[in-house]
Amino acid sequence: METRQGSPGVTLIELCFVLAVVGILAGLAVPGMRTALRNAAIRSATFELLAGLQQARARAITESTPAVVCLSDAAARCLGGSGGQATAWSAFLEGHEGQPLAGGPLPSGLELRATRTRLTFSPDALAASTGTLTICDQAGLARPRSLVLSQTGRIRQAESTAAACAL
Repeated sequence: METRQGSPGVTLIELCFVLAVVGILAGLAVPGMRTALRNAAIRSATFELLAGLQQARARAITESTPAVVCLSDAAARCLGGSGGQATAWSAFLEGHEGQPLAGGPLPSGLELRATRTRLTFSPDALAASTGTLTICDQAGLARPRSLVLSQTGRIRQAESTAAACAL
């Protein structure tokens, strides 16, 4: 009978030890990955909203008609009131609510807060209603980001604090 000198395989104990180490490392990486994913979602939603605001401003100028960006519900109906929060937004030319220029829902777990629920761009390119739009993470994992609309119609990004998202 022939005896084996050194096995090319691994034992069950070695395999269990490696799986335990991989499990511990994966458990340590998950919280950091969740935060990174939420930050990416906020950044993406901010750029999409910024593009929608710029598109509404440009169309207001080219069409010589005021353009509106409003906080909306999932069915793209504008919310009323002077300020509020929503999970979607929509942009359209005034009087053409059924023909959206841009908009849509935010990624799951994000909400949009604004100083006004309805922002208007004038066709003369020199005026707009002022306001601040802040995209917040409902779980509080990621830092909120804001878009500030000046009276001249210019839009700039701004860092925001968790206080901007507090109820």
